[in-house]
Amino acid sequence: GGPEVLTIGRTGVMAGSLATGAILAVAIAVRRRRTARHCDSPLAGRAEMALRQDVPAKDNGGVMRVGHSRCIPVLAGLPAGVLATVIMDVAIVTAGSIGGKAFTSKRTDVDVIGRWVAGLVRGQWRRADITSEPAQRGEVALGFLTHYGTGVILTQAFLMLPRRGDGRPTFLGGTAFGIATAALPLLVMFPSMGYGWFALRSGEAARVNRIMLVGHTAFGAGIGLCAPRFAGRAPRP
Repeated sequence: GGPEVLTIGRTGVMAGSLATGAILAVAIAVRRRRTARHCDSPLAGRAEMALRQDVPAKDNGGVMRVGHSRCIPVLAGLPAGVLATVIMDVAIVTAGSIGGKAFTSKRTDVDVIGRWVAGLVRGQWRRADITSEPAQRGEVALGFLTHYGTGVILTQAFLMLPRRGDGRPTFLGGTAFGIATAALPLLVMFPSMGYGWFALRSGEAARVNRIMLVGHTAFGAGIGLCAPRFAGRAPRP
């Protein structure tokens, strides 16, 4: 019946999203590995990666000017954030598969996130309980877009933070940052959805907080693993 089809559909969407995100990040990583150069930018090496673009030679009044290369700054948070969010999703799905109901809740599903964002766009800032509301058209796609977009933005924010030493992002720093970002759903998103702070009014606060801790710890670990591969050392003065 309907629920089974809906579950299969969401599983398929999630699998497709993970595959697409992984392919995108790998493609950018390969491109960067082949042609990376530092740009003259205050963020170069810290929060940007540079893709080399060859500029063809020009014939200027019979005098051939030799072609050159220029750097195109690309936010390193894009591939690193996508991969970190993929790692987050894999960790949550794995925890749910192993731990069962202790790590699964419809209150954190991607469709609920999409429903929440759709309401924000319409100016609906608070809900009584968003899970009791009817589904909205396109909420799953909107939920994934919000989920991955937020992952990219948070990763880019991490890369732009001042750091000691050579400025290279570290695994521990990324992990700590990821855990800290759990405050966003716990203190902002959940109250807006009608769950209360730390989901205390949801009836399953321990479960939901457990899922958030697993997910955001994995997200931070993903940042710590991926960010150094896309953003190098901070530029020296």
